[in-house]
Amino acid sequence: MKGIFKDWVPEWLIKLILFSGLMPSMVLFFLPGANVNVTAGFYGAQPSDVQFLIILFYAGFVGFYVLERRFFRYFPVKQYYIIFNLLQLLNCYLMYCIREIDWIYGLRFFQGMLFASAVNLSISMIFSRLKTERAKEVSYAIFFGMLLCSSPFNTFVTAEFIDSFNFDELYFYAALSFVPGLLLILITMKPVRHNRPYPLFSLDWASFILYSFVVVSFGYLMVYGQERYWFSDSSLLNILVGGILLLGLFIIRQKATKRVYIELSIFGNKKFLLGILVLYMMYIERFSLTISNQYFLQVIHLDPIHLSYIQWFNILGIVSGVMLSLYWLLKRRTVKWIWVIGYCCLLVFHQYLFFSFESEGNEEHFWLPLVLHGLGVGLIMVPTILFVIASVPPQLGASAAAACLAVRYMGYTSSIGLQNFFRLFEHAQHREVFRDQLQPSNPIFENYLQLESHRVMHQGLLVKQHSAALKLISERVNMQSFVRYSMDYYELMSIVSISILLLILISPSLKSMYKKLKNNQISPV
Repeated sequence: MKGIFKDWVPEWLIKLILFSGLMPSMVLFFLPGANVNVTAGFYGAQPSDVQFLIILFYAGFVGFYVLERRFFRYFPVKQYYIIFNLLQLLNCYLMYCIREIDWIYGLRFFQGMLFASAVNLSISMIFSRLKTERAKEVSYAIFFGMLLCSSPFNTFVTAEFIDSFNFDELYFYAALSFVPGLLLILITMKPVRHNRPYPLFSLDWASFILYSFVVVSFGYLMVYGQERYWFSDSSLLNILVGGILLLGLFIIRQKATKRVYIELSIFGNKKFLLGILVLYMMYIERFSLTISNQYFLQVIHLDPIHLSYIQWFNILGIVSGVMLSLYWLLKRRTVKWIWVIGYCCLLVFHQYLFFSFESEGNEEHFWLPLVLHGLGVGLIMVPTILFVIASVPPQLGASAAAACLAVRYMGYTSSIGLQNFFRLFEHAQHREVFRDQLQPSNPIFENYLQLESHRVMHQGLLVKQHSAALKLISERVNMQSFVRYSMDYYELMSIVSISILLLILISPSLKSMYKKLKNNQISPV
């Protein structure tokens, strides 16, 4: 692929074109979650439906990743770039025009499939231009750093737009964002083919469909499970049974077919299992940041724009963590101690906020834990992906990469399921405990009610002071219940961090991955 660009195009512009091809798609990834209330209001949906929109994008990415490689090997590079950029542009325009969320579900899944194409092509072309092993690891770090920064960066980029424009206009501008990259590709690329085309016959659509349905089913259960009281709802029970049956059919198909979709033998490797466990738990802890963002909005009363500003501390931590992990990887430090430092940062983050959650606060005191969270995630991500890829033989690298992607998806969806459980169940439990104390027979409550009534009267409310005081007390109970459930969740995350740290510490040295990594050229998305 090294001769795919015209001779007059400088190297820096080539790299800019390749990375710019990823940025619009990365912004689309978490776009519905930039402001959940605005998105839900625009579509007339529930916040859980907005979570499912993000999951469908992720599921499309996970399900199509393996099958996409056949298309990548068939089309010439320039033609492939033009095809999926035009499809992304069309998809964004349809989302701009359509307001029925049932249609948006399908469009989001298709967006995820197109994102898989963008990632595979851009990263493969970047790797083809690298001359040294170190340069390859640098590119891994840059890509995963961009991926980790996509959520907080997307919040920053879209906060002002959501406040200034109608929500649907975001998709119109997203469509326009693909135009500059498309024009650069048309101008700078040659219409040449370096590899013999691999014909598009015997595409394993059956495995793709089975795999995608299993992935979507898991995400659906995590989003709507607690809201519908899990399997007391017959539809959720049907989805669980259907997902298990489809997973069984997928496994049977992989055992029976010659050209497997994912090589299941990789799950017999102990180092591989350790790596994906570390990755899975890290992704659950990565999205615990959602709880602190809710705290900033509901308790400290930050508006979404100012919330987006403080996300830069998290981005700073991510960039620092990725760069530090890259330095240690280039120095061939054992991945074991990189993991230990990363999880220690996450443990300190959760403990810091556990003791900082109060009914009142100042956002200026929370910059340090945001940096620590980003530092921990940045330290763990790149070494773990490389460790998992290096733990299997080179010919199984594509299956290991697909498994890493699925594990990251499962970590994200599991974090949603856990947070929904704590938000709907634990929050309600704490609220009931507080309300049990708000009885007329409680002299402390009666005294506090009188004080609140006098306070609102002195502030100018001359009628129904008692009702106003009760309403204020009810709001404070809800706030305290939110604080308590947040503390419970962060306590659980602290226990997870300690458990993983103990597991890592008792594991043997993991430095041997560097010998195997140089033989594996797969793009570990």
